[in-house]
Amino acid sequence: MLYSDQLGLPKPDPKRWRLVTNKLGQEFWEYEENPNIKVEQQPIVKHLLKSDSIMSHLPNDRFDYSSDINSTEESLQRGATFLTSILQDENSGTFPCQYKGPMFMTIGYIVSMYVAKIEIPEHTKQELIRYIVNTAHPVDGGWGLHSVDKSTCLGTSINYVCLRLLGMDKNHEVCVRSRKKLHQLGGAIGAPHWGKIYLALLNLYSWDGVNPAPPELWLLPSWVPVHPGNWWVHTRAIYLAVGHLSALEYQCDLDPLLEQIRDEIYVKPFDKINFSQNRNTVCGVDLYYPHSKLLNLANDILVFYGKHLRTKKILKWANDYSYSILKKELINTTNMSIAPVSFAFTCTVTMIEEGKDSEIFKNLIDNFKYYLFNGPQGMCVMGTDGVQVWDCAFFVQYFFMTGLAEQKEYIPFVKNAYEFLCRSQFDSECEPGSFRDKRKGGWPFSTKPQGYTVSDCTAEAMKAIIMVKNCPLYKDVHHLMEDSRLHDSVDILLSLQNIKSFEYGSFSTYEQIKAPLALEALNPAEVFGNIMVEYPYVECTDSSVLGLAYFRDHHDYKKDLINKRIDLALNYIKKVQKEDGSWYGCWGVCFTYAGMFALEALYTVGETYENSDVVKKGCDFLVSKQREDGGWSESMKSSELHSYVESEKSLVVQSAWALIGLILAKYPNKDIIKKGCNFITSRQNKDGSWDFEDIEGVFNHSCAIEYPSYRYLFSLKALGLYKKYYVS
Repeated sequence: MLYSDQLGLPKPDPKRWRLVTNKLGQEFWEYEENPNIKVEQQPIVKHLLKSDSIMSHLPNDRFDYSSDINSTEESLQRGATFLTSILQDENSGTFPCQYKGPMFMTIGYIVSMYVAKIEIPEHTKQELIRYIVNTAHPVDGGWGLHSVDKSTCLGTSINYVCLRLLGMDKNHEVCVRSRKKLHQLGGAIGAPHWGKIYLALLNLYSWDGVNPAPPELWLLPSWVPVHPGNWWVHTRAIYLAVGHLSALEYQCDLDPLLEQIRDEIYVKPFDKINFSQNRNTVCGVDLYYPHSKLLNLANDILVFYGKHLRTKKILKWANDYSYSILKKELINTTNMSIAPVSFAFTCTVTMIEEGKDSEIFKNLIDNFKYYLFNGPQGMCVMGTDGVQVWDCAFFVQYFFMTGLAEQKEYIPFVKNAYEFLCRSQFDSECEPGSFRDKRKGGWPFSTKPQGYTVSDCTAEAMKAIIMVKNCPLYKDVHHLMEDSRLHDSVDILLSLQNIKSFEYGSFSTYEQIKAPLALEALNPAEVFGNIMVEYPYVECTDSSVLGLAYFRDHHDYKKDLINKRIDLALNYIKKVQKEDGSWYGCWGVCFTYAGMFALEALYTVGETYENSDVVKKGCDFLVSKQREDGGWSESMKSSELHSYVESEKSLVVQSAWALIGLILAKYPNKDIIKKGCNFITSRQNKDGSWDFEDIEGVFNHSCAIEYPSYRYLFSLKALGLYKKYYVS
């Protein structure tokens, strides 16, 4: 039973929710408040909310769902049937899911609404409260950076404030427990930088205690390394808005509720706190990336500048210019911004500049619906507006790699995902002067409206597209993607490879590396590592090799250049392999995830266990981590500690990752592979589904995030490859 149910917290009727989607993959939830109106729920909604049985939506002529799964083939087919019959949205072709984990996203929505004095609908409030309550630490009642983290000052302070702003009484046992934990952590004075900013906007903290983010940095020549245009795109977008807010020292009006919260979140009276002396005060449990001496010196200089040297004329010039860039970025992202943190700050900036009654601000507030997602635990703000392109690219690929795409019962589902990918390719460039690279031909991680090209998403989508176009069974949809558009994709992908001054041959995420990695010394976030500039990622490099190699094998366009670039990327992959044979992964957990991608990239160019020392070392590392039950068990703590850490039990997703790498590397010991596949099958439910077991994803080394489709996509790929190479 959920903690919220134990407490008897009110909740909307889960059968009155429905999920609305469009052809571009955007998704949002609607609630029918009139009990007299019957709501027809889609199978996926019933599954996502656990509101009703989904068995009637599964084809009953293929399997006896009361019987056990007795073979790899049956496991594969039941899993594929569940994925296509239940989890794929018929309208969009995507796989909607609650992309959750970070515990610092929802505060942005609540702050944006509260500052603008916009009432959140009651059914949404109840679901938001439920999610926060159900993700509280079971022992001390606090919250962490992410949903499976220890309690931290950031997580506990901002989620406590969320509950109070949503209407929970300070004397409710949830608030009492979490407030006690917050005080044990030293109170909200120890919140990291982003926490201090949220609290300052709510008039719960003084801007004197917030380290500066001067908009004047945008006035520097673009070739200066510290110019924000050279920063990592997420950091750039966040501080584009934060710089505006901090320069204005904007705070909402103080009301009785906020006055009460002021008295609740600190260990001493609010008016007795010297906030200016606490700019660098960060609770020890939060501090993942401590300040460098350089950052502290820079902050001191900037504080002095802001108090004594900055003129109103300079401030207006800087804010006007930075706001002009922000407006261009809103055009680039269809009034979405890149992700919810920057979006929340952008909403407040827009309200200040345009007014709360302006059409653009109303549009922004309405667009928050694309970030909100409901689930059995309640509603939260996701890490982005979803994982649509990423999941669909894998779905199409893996159904072809396993032979499922050529079975007539799955053809309509593959077509649907393919058509979504075709619609999702960028067909325009960004606004001039918005400090954005070329994007025409690329693909995003989530949806086209979000507006950001990602290297591995482009490569994986391109590979999926080519697979469909090469198959005669799908000739009726081949025309949806012209070869010229694939040429654009290749051009974009080649443009993303680091071939200048930094990390030669590698691929980053959104852009080439534009400034020295040493700029990380100015990282202000305190809770994350590697956020200041783009970094090279072995997974992005691996995926890019996969995409380019697959394109090269079927097209002649720029073949010589592609061959050269693949060689550079492979050299990078081999260079960053660790002595024990592993690769460190940054976007999934962790060494297992990166090992799978690296081995698949090497397999693509013909390197296997038998002919490559690099592959042999990689396989031997993975095999050394197999557990007695046949599975693998890596914890996200590996990402934090940069050393392999096991979970308490074997995990389906990590096992699938390891098996995929080993199978494609042609690992010679069949018993190892068979044992791992038997483990995956043993964890499968009779209806073909797999249960969530543990966090699969991670970002910036320290924050966990869930990828709900992974347990289906990678399990099916592992089982299908095993059947293809070892059983058939």
